[in-house]
Amino acid sequence: MIANTGTPRSITGHAISGGFIALMLSGAYAYRKYKDNTITKQEAIAETLKTTLEGGIITACGVAAANALGNNTKTSTQGLVEAVAFVAVGAASVYGIQTLTHKENCISKKSIQKD
Repeated sequence: MIANTGTPRSITGHAISGGFIALMLSGAYAYRKYKDNTITKQEAIAETLKTTLEGGIITACGVAAANALGNNTKTSTQGLVEAVAFVAVGAASVYGIQTLTHKENCISKKSIQKD
């Protein structure tokens, strides 16, 4: 055990909480941008959903990493490696979501050409 992080926390419960908080904050931010006419309604919804998913993933991976660091059934090295793995999975997931939802990677009506 590297640090006494207390009782292991529920990863699923915290993922839902993190996603819900991200939904509230990103929804308010996207709504403001929509009302300022800087983005469309569809872009506001897509941005909110993407941020909600990312918030849940980041929270879940953070809690999982904290649980790994506080696990007293493993050596410090095992806990550290597991925590780093959880952080890496979270970072890779957010990177993947960002890459997949980037405008140049999405198929639009303009990018489909008829032969």
